[in-house]
Amino acid sequence: MNERARYREIDSLRGLAVLLMVMVHASATWDPFNSPQSTWLAYSVAGLGGLAAPMFVTIFGWGLIKSQSSQRSNLIKAAILLALQLVVNLSSPHLYDTFTPGILSLFALLIILKPIIVKIIASGRNLVIFTTIVGLIFCVNSLVHNIQGVSEWDSRVSVQTPFIGVNHLLLTGTYPLFPWIVYAVVGAFLGSSITEGGKTLPRNNTTLLLIITGLCYCVISLMLANASGSIWAHPTEGEYLNFFPANIGFLIGSITGVLIFWLVIQEVRLVVFESSGRLSLTIYVLHFIPLTLLSNLENEKNWSVMEASQAVVLFTTTWLIFAFVWNKLQWLTIEGLIRKLSSV
Repeated sequence: MNERARYREIDSLRGLAVLLMVMVHASATWDPFNSPQSTWLAYSVAGLGGLAAPMFVTIFGWGLIKSQSSQRSNLIKAAILLALQLVVNLSSPHLYDTFTPGILSLFALLIILKPIIVKIIASGRNLVIFTTIVGLIFCVNSLVHNIQGVSEWDSRVSVQTPFIGVNHLLLTGTYPLFPWIVYAVVGAFLGSSITEGGKTLPRNNTTLLLIITGLCYCVISLMLANASGSIWAHPTEGEYLNFFPANIGFLIGSITGVLIFWLVIQEVRLVVFESSGRLSLTIYVLHFIPLTLLSNLENEKNWSVMEASQAVVLFTTTWLIFAFVWNKLQWLTIEGLIRKLSSV
């Protein structure tokens, strides 16, 4: 099996991740509720959208361990990603400050830290290290109040001083290094695993046990949330699964979701998202521009929930079609530009 065929499922996973990210951004932009919802529809959208970034970072970690790029090339890639983060921020001034750290700056930091991640994986103590990191996150979240920042969007994107910017990059931002490095370590571990038949995700008892454990946690916590009348999962107000900041419940639930999607795409050989995966970075950067231009459309048209949902589906599907056409035409992409600049 050649490398391209072997890694098609990785492209599909990456494509699914970026399309889910487009969906959740569109849903947040054209949200007619303006308040937390506890309906099954809201949970479904939040659940799928909440898996976008974890899947993105996990696959990025998988790619880090597979990459043979030199340190110089990696530093160039990191610099380009930081520049692209600036482009995203300037394209969406209603969402971010100019120097707000985001997922692209997280990617840049992970590239710089690649030697450390590789050393962790090479140590052969992956389970011990992973358990230690998760335990540390649980203890920090429980004992140190607001170390990951408050559950408020404005405070997580506001950068008034360089110190705040660095703090957001490491701890208190939208995608800080702590605890999001966990996903990269998981992806790197999977990328370093020896699998049979060219599979990228091991089909063994460990994978099955992780999925079952995660599902049990999600089911039990959902039952507890329903019993207490609290919000189970939400970007900022989730009692058990909270995205900003990412708590231990979110880590467990999202890693479980990533493994399930990975297993399904691998076994079913679902390649419908493959084109999007090859243009994931291009789609991510570009989709903010029309969203910004159309950010007030829902208020101007006074959309109903159904109309807003249709707009989200149409917007997301448009990028799927865009990726298919763009790949066929082989026009300029951000991915191609990064490859050329980093190989100089």
